[in-house]
Amino acid sequence: MHPLRFPWRRFVAHVSSRFVEENFDQTSASLAFTTLLSLVPLVAVVLSIVTLVPFFPTIVQQLDLFLARNLLPERSAEMIVNHVLQFSKKAGEVTAVGSLVLVATVLLLLLSIERAFNHVWSVADNRPWWQRLRLFAGLVALWPLVIACVVVATSHAVTTSLGLLDEPPWVRQLLLKILGLSVAGLFLGGLYYALPNTRVAPRDALWAGLFASVIFLMMQKAFELYLSNVPSYTAVYGAFATVPLFLLWLYLSWAVVLLGALVAATLPEYRRSADPDRTNQLDNN
Repeated sequence: MHPLRFPWRRFVAHVSSRFVEENFDQTSASLAFTTLLSLVPLVAVVLSIVTLVPFFPTIVQQLDLFLARNLLPERSAEMIVNHVLQFSKKAGEVTAVGSLVLVATVLLLLLSIERAFNHVWSVADNRPWWQRLRLFAGLVALWPLVIACVVVATSHAVTTSLGLLDEPPWVRQLLLKILGLSVAGLFLGGLYYALPNTRVAPRDALWAGLFASVIFLMMQKAFELYLSNVPSYTAVYGAFATVPLFLLWLYLSWAVVLLGALVAATLPEYRRSADPDRTNQLDNN
């Protein structure tokens, strides 16, 4: 499929109209609230698993950098990560009953995300409960480790190769930013591929993940410009300004994630319309 033959205007109009007409802004707000309640338990469960893996400090450090560079507002990223890690370590010291509550909270978040993704793909049937548990366990236990290992390996490769040609500092920053976007696209694309209860083409999930990661980068820059030029939040809330900014960031983040899911769900239909010869060939076969 040639990019020039793709109906970009109709595609963008369709995705935008679905986002507005099906009230995905309300879904984003609901997911933001659920994430706020589940974030500390989720990190506590992930850290309890990651501690069993060798090179635990390196993995946690790379996950911190990945979140701070790509999925959190730049000026508040370090404070947010430190507070979440601090609360998560305290959450890891609770009793057995408290641990069950933490796991139940994480399951509530994952169920909410799965329902939202199924709605994006217009899927009415849910997975059996054992398949859900297997999928959620894989996402919580394995997916952060996969992403962390990718970040560690690629960042090591990039940093060791830099300096060989005496390149300027902006080249290093550009390569690290491209690395972060690629890993964020892989992370989000994996969610688009695995969570909906339907078959999603890997290339559609990957393109949608890259699209969402670019929007995250643009959103980071917009937040940085806003906080630099319009310091009203800091003037009104003072040190407490991180809290409303984080709530707003959660809401916008879920809006971006759902928008990327809409892109992945809509791509197959418009790809077929943009390449009718290929579609007829598949139908004849």
